[in-house]
Amino acid sequence: MICLINYLGGFLRKNMQSGRLLIQMLLLLLLALVQPLPVAASLEQKVSQVIDFMDQKNYTGALELLDELEELMPNPMRISHLHASAYLGSGYQFMEAGDFSAAHHAFLEGRRYNADNLHLWQGEAMVLLRTGQYAGAVSILDQTLGLDPRSSVTYLLLGRAYYADGRMPEALDALSKSITLGGGEQATALWNKVGREWQIEQQMENEVSGHFHLAFVDDDQIVQLAKEVLKKLEKAYIELGSDLAYYPDVRVPVLLYSSEDFSEVTRSPHWAGGIYDGKIRLPLGGMRQMTESLEGLLYHEYTHVLVHFMADGQAPAWLNEGLAELAERRISWAPIPHFQDAVASGQPVDWDSLAKPFSSLDAKLVSLAYEQSYSMVHFMVDRFGWHNMSALLRRLSDRQPWPEAVAETYTEYGLDWPGLVNEWRREHPSK
Repeated sequence: MICLINYLGGFLRKNMQSGRLLIQMLLLLLLALVQPLPVAASLEQKVSQVIDFMDQKNYTGALELLDELEELMPNPMRISHLHASAYLGSGYQFMEAGDFSAAHHAFLEGRRYNADNLHLWQGEAMVLLRTGQYAGAVSILDQTLGLDPRSSVTYLLLGRAYYADGRMPEALDALSKSITLGGGEQATALWNKVGREWQIEQQMENEVSGHFHLAFVDDDQIVQLAKEVLKKLEKAYIELGSDLAYYPDVRVPVLLYSSEDFSEVTRSPHWAGGIYDGKIRLPLGGMRQMTESLEGLLYHEYTHVLVHFMADGQAPAWLNEGLAELAERRISWAPIPHFQDAVASGQPVDWDSLAKPFSSLDAKLVSLAYEQSYSMVHFMVDRFGWHNMSALLRRLSDRQPWPEAVAETYTEYGLDWPGLVNEWRREHPSK
């Protein structure tokens, strides 16, 4: 009987739809062996409802019923695989909604019912990766390999965790194993990217401060500049964190490249002054001392770090870049002639176009895109305060649609997104 029950648990997870009738018949048979037939039929009906809920991705309903069954059944272990599967679905649902705390809890709870479920361990590691806890993700994934040392997905996640934590040789090794085990295009693409970067980073020096890990080209003249860069970044951590009431508990990798190496590693447009892709990457060119321009650029790129974690990648590009421009311009002010010309001619860029990465824009519009984004964000912060900007970013992290997030954030002012745009236009009337 135990073998049959174990088989049924695996069958439930893999064949929730196609084997439904067989599952119900087996459950009724198994329950009838230990319960009077009417009671067994009642329990079987509840199990059927659980499967219905899981088919509908109503994992909360499934878990409530499973908790009831746990109290009623003489041996609740018979439904442990269902419990684990419901928590697994719930965890991914929470993660997609940006509720990482609830997702983490769900994956841990699922493991109480089935400690050998590989996907529950991988889910926890993904939560840790998404929240910047890279060392924690590595630890969980190392344990996951104990369950299945031939999982290409686990090795792919491990490669990502090592890469994000700046452990490049370990990342290459994990990704190579993922590729060997069938990791596919994702593993191959990341392996190529890491290899390209590591070839350059092996020649770099390193400095570490409280919240930043700096790597820079091996040049005696840059050592002092590197120390200044770290000081300015720590200053940005405090000042910008105060604005948005957010201080991420992560150590951010920062890389200073020659112009040639920057272009080779990032493959970014020629107009990019820096990149944040999980790491802050800056081209030094011939720069050998701190300037207002460089300090402003550091503030700009660190703002992207804050927006990344606060909005979990859900902020429109113009909001992300506008906040970064606002931070940069507090250090190094620059005029906004392209935006002023666009206002004068009544031809600003439409906001839908600015919601996408600026690399998708015509190169002629890029300067205007940055200036227009700065103008709107400056208006929003100046008129309604940083606390509302912080609330807006968090609502976006919760996967609220943009119109709904704006309307809820600025409800005390009676403004939705079109109303906010109209208010901004009143401050910049066309001539």
